[in-house]
Amino acid sequence: MTRIELFRLKNAMIIANAVSNLVGVFVVLLLVHRPMFPSTPESWIVSKTVSSIFVPLAFLIPVLVSVVYERPIRRYLDLRYRQEPEAENLSGEARRKLLNEPFFLIVLDISIWFASALIYSAVFWIWDGDLNRVASTFFTNFYTGLITTVVAFFVFEFVVQRRVVPFFFPEGGLYEVPGTRRIRIPTRLAAMLLACNLVPLIAILGAVFFTSHLSRDPDILLRQIQSSMVVNGMVFMSVGVWVTFLVSSNLTRSLQEIIRVLRSVRNGEFDRKVRVTTNDEVGYAGDVINEMNRGLQEREFIRETFGKYVASEVRDEILAGRVPLDGEVKHVTVLFADLRNFTPMAEAHPPKEVVRIINSYFKEMAEAIQNHHGLVLQFVGDEIMAVFGAPLYRGDHPVLAVQASLAMQQRLGSVNEILKERGLDPLAHGIGIHTGEVLAANIGSPERLSYALVGDTVNLASRLQELNKEFGTEIILSGATRAHLGDRFPVFPLPPTRVKGKSHAVDIYSLSPGVSSQQP
Repeated sequence: MTRIELFRLKNAMIIANAVSNLVGVFVVLLLVHRPMFPSTPESWIVSKTVSSIFVPLAFLIPVLVSVVYERPIRRYLDLRYRQEPEAENLSGEARRKLLNEPFFLIVLDISIWFASALIYSAVFWIWDGDLNRVASTFFTNFYTGLITTVVAFFVFEFVVQRRVVPFFFPEGGLYEVPGTRRIRIPTRLAAMLLACNLVPLIAILGAVFFTSHLSRDPDILLRQIQSSMVVNGMVFMSVGVWVTFLVSSNLTRSLQEIIRVLRSVRNGEFDRKVRVTTNDEVGYAGDVINEMNRGLQEREFIRETFGKYVASEVRDEILAGRVPLDGEVKHVTVLFADLRNFTPMAEAHPPKEVVRIINSYFKEMAEAIQNHHGLVLQFVGDEIMAVFGAPLYRGDHPVLAVQASLAMQQRLGSVNEILKERGLDPLAHGIGIHTGEVLAANIGSPERLSYALVGDTVNLASRLQELNKEFGTEIILSGATRAHLGDRFPVFPLPPTRVKGKSHAVDIYSLSPGVSSQQP
């Protein structure tokens, strides 16, 4: 922040107030001090003398009062400019003062304009004694001050939204500041109606009324009425155009911000933010949209992170709530893969090197599983557990599991080529596959859940993986899985084998060497 920017921020509201009231003074000079009514030379001299004192004070007093009111705002800006630590609660007080300042200034302005109406009416009453001129002066000053105050308020809003609020509220949240007043959209429109229609109508009718009560030639009165209506019409038309511009600008700018961000949301871009500059309904809507975008960003992060563990279609189904996770019996194919001789390798290499090796292995295996619509349930040490047919059911899940195992076999060869280039020993693994019924559910504590499978099918798949060591094979299938394959893969039977947890021998098969993965 430069010194020029600091000056603008500290004095933006005072300058806006001065400009608005200068316009009001100009209107009064046109409407009141034109020689519409007869008056004595003495009254004009006194009036000009009073003006030479009152007008400067009418501008000086608001400036001094505003500076006192803005003391927390100015202190906060000075500390930010010097990059010094803020005093406790100074930031909150400065923000509250800023949002309430337009209301404070319009009360101050209307008080000064009311004082102007009383003072000039008293001058003309004392020195002229013409009731028409006294009443005309009072009402013209009063309703001109009313219009000027309304215009000033919209000017304050314009300046606050464009200049000051973006500095104090870069993240929005104006609606949450306690102790602040809000002007609703219907109130704005009512003020606009008052400034642009009702007060001008009353002013013109008043001018006609006071002029018609003068004791003058009818032709002269008619010309004066015509002149008064032309001047009033031009002045209030100009004021109406200005007020319309300010109101529409203040409203449409915020609405355009909302439309811009919503258009980005529609296109799947959740990093845009509404620039919130008001604490009314539109500002609240902007804050809600920003909160929604943050939620969508978090949801997208979860979605993308979840997609690292499951296939994209599985992820989307789960996040959409179309997959029951409270427990169901499903017919699936379970795959276990386990690295061979991993413990000696871990002892022979630095820990970071071991992590890099196993992560490269897991990456390739997980991709092979996900490419065949499988779900990696967990990595445990050097072991992988995956399921095909859950949580999304597919009737060809046994075929997909076998194809995934063959793809894993091929990818293991690629991993070993890289390890060989680095002078490291190749990896070997065993895979066990079994098809059957499981209980699929979210399992764990209320604070931490995981999608898991429970049942004999899981245990048997794990046992089959271990049998690869006994038979010197790489992939072993159960008879239940073999029954679903038909002639798609050449397999050869192994001797029926007793496994832990089974009272009878299990039919098992091994895939013939050299079989390639067939895409579904």
